[in-house]
Amino acid sequence: MTREEILQRYPQASEGFIRANGGESRRSPKPVEPVTIVKPTDEQKLNKTERDYLAYLRALGGDWIGVQNITLKLADDTRFTPDFAVLDRGEMRFIDVKGFQREDALIKIKVAARLFPFAKFLIVKRDGSAWNHIEVKP
Repeated sequence: MTREEILQRYPQASEGFIRANGGESRRSPKPVEPVTIVKPTDEQKLNKTERDYLAYLRALGGDWIGVQNITLKLADDTRFTPDFAVLDRGEMRFIDVKGFQREDALIKIKVAARLFPFAKFLIVKRDGSAWNHIEVKP
Protein backbone atom coordinates (compact mmCIF):
# COMPACT_ATOMS: atom_id res chain seq x y z
CA MET A 1 0.00 0.00 0.00
CA THR A 2 1.13 3.51 -0.62
CA ARG A 3 1.19 6.18 2.05
CA GLU A 4 -1.93 7.77 0.63
CA GLU A 5 -3.87 4.47 0.56
CA ILE A 6 -2.94 3.80 4.18
CA LEU A 7 -4.02 7.31 5.23
CA GLN A 8 -7.33 6.96 3.35
CA ARG A 9 -8.09 3.72 5.15
CA TYR A 10 -6.56 4.74 8.51
CA PRO A 11 -6.65 8.55 8.83
CA GLN A 12 -5.15 8.54 12.34
CA ALA A 13 -2.22 6.25 11.35
CA SER A 14 1.10 7.06 12.94
CA GLU A 15 4.35 7.30 10.99
CA GLY A 16 5.47 3.99 12.51
CA PHE A 17 2.25 2.29 11.38
CA ILE A 18 2.67 3.71 7.88
CA ARG A 19 6.28 2.48 7.66
CA ALA A 20 5.35 -0.94 9.04
CA ASN A 21 2.69 -1.34 6.38
CA GLY A 22 4.83 -0.45 3.40
CA GLY A 23 4.22 3.26 3.15
CA GLU A 24 7.08 5.69 3.11
CA SER A 25 7.48 8.06 5.99
CA ARG A 26 7.74 11.83 5.52
CA ARG A 27 10.45 11.89 8.13
CA SER A 28 13.87 10.63 7.25
CA PRO A 29 14.61 7.42 9.10
CA LYS A 30 16.82 7.66 12.15
CA PRO A 31 20.19 6.07 11.58
CA VAL A 32 20.50 2.83 13.45
CA GLU A 33 23.79 2.37 15.24
CA PRO A 34 25.07 -1.16 15.33
CA VAL A 35 25.12 -2.80 18.74
CA THR A 36 28.53 -4.08 19.66
CA ILE A 37 28.83 -6.60 22.46
CA VAL A 38 32.32 -6.55 23.86
CA LYS A 39 33.34 -9.57 25.87
CA PRO A 40 36.40 -9.22 28.04
CA THR A 41 39.39 -11.03 26.63
CA ASP A 42 41.23 -13.57 28.72
CA GLU A 43 43.92 -10.98 29.41
CA GLN A 44 41.37 -8.50 30.73
CA LYS A 45 40.25 -11.08 33.29
CA LEU A 46 43.74 -11.32 34.81
CA ASN A 47 44.58 -9.61 38.06
CA LYS A 48 47.51 -7.19 38.29
CA THR A 49 50.06 -9.80 39.39
CA GLU A 50 49.03 -12.15 36.58
CA ARG A 51 49.23 -9.32 34.01
CA ASP A 52 52.72 -8.44 35.26
CA TYR A 53 53.82 -12.06 34.95
CA LEU A 54 52.34 -12.26 31.43
CA ALA A 55 54.50 -9.28 30.46
CA TYR A 56 57.50 -11.12 31.95
CA LEU A 57 56.65 -14.27 29.94
CA ARG A 58 56.33 -12.28 26.73
CA ALA A 59 59.69 -10.64 27.35
CA LEU A 60 61.26 -14.10 27.68
CA GLY A 61 59.76 -15.15 24.38
CA GLY A 62 58.62 -18.67 23.68
CA ASP A 63 56.82 -20.54 20.97
CA TRP A 64 53.31 -20.11 22.41
CA ILE A 65 51.65 -18.63 25.50
CA GLY A 66 48.06 -19.51 26.37
CA VAL A 67 46.13 -17.39 28.85
CA GLN A 68 43.64 -19.38 30.96
CA ASN A 69 42.61 -21.35 27.90
CA ILE A 70 43.43 -24.93 28.90
CA THR A 71 41.46 -26.76 31.56
CA LEU A 72 42.70 -30.10 32.84
CA LYS A 73 40.16 -32.62 34.12
CA LEU A 74 41.47 -34.14 37.34
CA ALA A 75 38.40 -36.16 38.38
CA ASP A 76 34.63 -36.00 38.12
CA ASP A 77 33.61 -32.38 38.74
CA THR A 78 37.21 -31.41 39.52
CA ARG A 79 39.20 -29.30 37.10
CA PHE A 80 42.35 -27.21 37.12
CA THR A 81 42.79 -24.18 34.84
CA PRO A 82 46.30 -22.78 35.11
CA ASP A 83 46.83 -19.09 34.52
CA PHE A 84 49.28 -19.76 31.70
CA ALA A 85 50.20 -22.63 29.42
CA VAL A 86 53.57 -22.16 27.75
CA LEU A 87 55.07 -24.19 24.94
CA ASP A 88 58.76 -23.49 24.45
CA ARG A 89 61.13 -25.68 22.43
CA GLY A 90 58.82 -28.67 22.78
CA GLU A 91 58.42 -28.34 26.55
CA MET A 92 54.94 -27.73 27.95
CA ARG A 93 54.67 -25.73 31.18
CA PHE A 94 51.53 -24.98 33.15
CA ILE A 95 52.00 -21.94 35.36
CA ASP A 96 49.78 -20.76 38.21
CA VAL A 97 50.54 -17.27 39.56
CA LYS A 98 49.69 -16.82 43.23
CA GLY A 99 49.65 -13.88 45.61
CA PHE A 100 48.55 -16.34 48.27
CA GLN A 101 47.52 -19.97 47.95
CA ARG A 102 44.72 -21.96 49.48
CA GLU A 103 45.18 -25.61 50.28
CA ASP A 104 42.71 -26.82 47.62
CA ALA A 105 44.66 -25.00 44.89
CA LEU A 106 47.90 -26.64 46.02
CA ILE A 107 46.26 -30.07 46.03
CA LYS A 108 44.85 -29.54 42.52
CA ILE A 109 48.21 -28.59 41.01
CA LYS A 110 49.88 -31.58 42.72
CA VAL A 111 47.23 -33.94 41.32
CA ALA A 112 47.59 -32.37 37.88
CA ALA A 113 51.38 -32.87 38.01
CA ARG A 114 50.82 -36.58 38.71
CA LEU A 115 48.17 -37.04 36.02
CA PHE A 116 50.06 -35.14 33.33
CA PRO A 117 53.74 -36.05 33.80
CA PHE A 118 54.66 -34.88 30.27
CA ALA A 119 54.35 -31.25 31.40
CA LYS A 120 56.12 -29.13 33.97
CA PHE A 121 53.92 -27.49 36.61
CA LEU A 122 55.03 -24.28 38.27
CA ILE A 123 53.67 -22.08 41.03
CA VAL A 124 54.92 -18.51 40.67
CA LYS A 125 54.96 -15.94 43.45
CA ARG A 126 56.26 -12.40 43.41
CA ASP A 127 59.24 -11.85 45.66
CA GLY A 128 59.75 -8.09 45.65
CA SER A 129 60.66 -7.26 42.07
CA ALA A 130 61.64 -10.85 41.19
CA TRP A 131 59.56 -13.94 40.44
CA ASN A 132 59.92 -17.03 42.61
CA HIS A 133 59.26 -20.22 40.58
CA ILE A 134 58.37 -23.36 42.54
CA GLU A 135 58.26 -26.55 40.50
CA VAL A 136 55.59 -29.06 41.51
CA LYS A 137 56.94 -32.56 41.05
CA PRO A 138 54.67 -35.52 40.13
